[in-house]
Amino acid sequence: MDNQEDKDILRDKINTMPNYKKITTDNMEITLFIKKQKNPAELLEKLYILRNNDKLSNQEKNEIAKKIMMDFMR
Repeated sequence: MDNQEDKDILRDKINTMPNYKKITTDNMEITLFIKKQKNPAELLEKLYILRNNDKLSNQEKNEIAKKIMMDFMR
């Protein structure tokens, strides 16, 4: 019974704000800041389209790919 009560108390103390988690127990406090990532399927789609574009040189493709990756990581 004590374990269930402890779990209920812990569940009540968890902050459910998006991208920010705070867990508090009797003797410690944990705060997690989580960066929300964008959809990786969209990234792959953009890079695939760029790869198959024959109108651009490899240097131009590299520059555009860098911009796409920087935008994804932001």
